[in-house]
Amino acid sequence: MCGTYVTAVITMGQQLQTDTEILEELKHFHDCIDPSVDSKLRAGGEEGLTNQTLRRWLVARKMNIQVAKADLEKHADWRSVHVPNGRICEEEVQDNLDDKKNFLQGFDKHGNPVMIVYVARHVPKKLESISKYICYCLDSCERLGQTNPNWGGKYIGMLYLTGMTLANYDVTGLRAIFDMLQNHFPERLECMYLYDAPMIFYALWKVVSPFVDPVTRKKVVFVYPKDVETVLHASIPKEILPAELGGTGQWLKVKSAWELILEGSVDVFTQGGHGATA
Repeated sequence: MCGTYVTAVITMGQQLQTDTEILEELKHFHDCIDPSVDSKLRAGGEEGLTNQTLRRWLVARKMNIQVAKADLEKHADWRSVHVPNGRICEEEVQDNLDDKKNFLQGFDKHGNPVMIVYVARHVPKKLESISKYICYCLDSCERLGQTNPNWGGKYIGMLYLTGMTLANYDVTGLRAIFDMLQNHFPERLECMYLYDAPMIFYALWKVVSPFVDPVTRKKVVFVYPKDVETVLHASIPKEILPAELGGTGQWLKVKSAWELILEGSVDVFTQGGHGATA
């Protein structure tokens, strides 16, 4: 019979127990999970029931084994249905790719992939369409992160809000981002920058933020043009940021980034100046 809580807190990158004790508790959690989950995760393009995966789900579910078990098994079923071929193909999300709104720029100074959404180009879509596209984008962050031997398992998100209008106002879309992170990519978000938010976005955030987990909400940072040097450039190299964000790089569309990742041409992500334009 599985216990309800892990006896001590396991936090990413922090040793509060001996390695042996942590491994024993992770094994206990692993043994509680349906054996089919590992194969479902791998078939869906994920790592399977690695210790890192187990830790992420436990931490995200506040060390409650029963909750973490139920949610991880639900996620594995979801992944096997929605990503049966290990990756969402471009044809499945072409309507969103046509907006040319998501860009995978490279790594921040800590080795975390950086994804930027150009919100003024966003056209609201139905929930099923936008959810699949969000998964496609977050999967690209995961794949890029896996090319970095020192990756800590996190990534950076940014909503570039300059020029946002009522035409881009989308409660369903914004809520879907956080729902996807919480339900299917737990403990992946390091920070979400909201850059140059206009008043209309504050109204949108007021509607959506109550549905965002309090721990995730603390990772949301409003940034303004005057803060670019002290906030953005402090953590993200100028070489991977476009000129609009005070950088010297170019925008790199997520579709182009996926192509580079699949080709194994990942050196470009560490060099900036990708040679692609928005």
